[in-house]
Amino acid sequence: MTRLDFLFKHLKTGRILDIGNISGQGKIHKKIIDRFPAAEIYGLDVVDQKQSGLDFKNQSIGQAENLPYEENFFDFIYMGEVLEHSWEPKKIMEECGRVLKTGGLLILDLPNIYSLSRMIRYFFKGRDIILGDPDHKIFYSRAMLENLLEKSGFGLVEISTDRQCTVKGREFFLPNFCSFKFLGEHLMIAGKKLNKKL
Repeated sequence: MTRLDFLFKHLKTGRILDIGNISGQGKIHKKIIDRFPAAEIYGLDVVDQKQSGLDFKNQSIGQAENLPYEENFFDFIYMGEVLEHSWEPKKIMEECGRVLKTGGLLILDLPNIYSLSRMIRYFFKGRDIILGDPDHKIFYSRAMLENLLEKSGFGLVEISTDRQCTVKGREFFLPNFCSFKFLGEHLMIAGKKLNKKL
């Protein structure tokens, strides 16, 4: 299952917020718009979309730690490769909880610290890597993400990986059983906002 497969497995029509949507020329955001033409879709990024030559409706400039939206506004929030760029993940999760409706879904994907390809590179090169981006701050395991989700008022719906393994530029897909299903390049998690105060 790819990141996009996981996203579209959980995302439905409604009021959707895509955080960090400008990266990659808005490729995933465009796919969300195409897939859900009747949805009310919002985007938020630290980058002005005009710098990338984009012109999305309902686009705002801002940070995930301080979302510029009212409480209980969205049905779905998607953050693709965003959480690992912040020193304040709990604040981001709480902000997502604030602007999501009760029962709303938060869908995340981010680099997997325990990916098989990362472990192979570490074993053979003898040094750690920063999962492809010098701006990455915190790397997450499944247990860390599940704990963060729970402490931020969400119930776990699903956690998985994309089961991809890239070695020397070649992509392999791992089998979908035992621990192999959690050794892919990206962690993908969906959580539902619970009706409780922290």
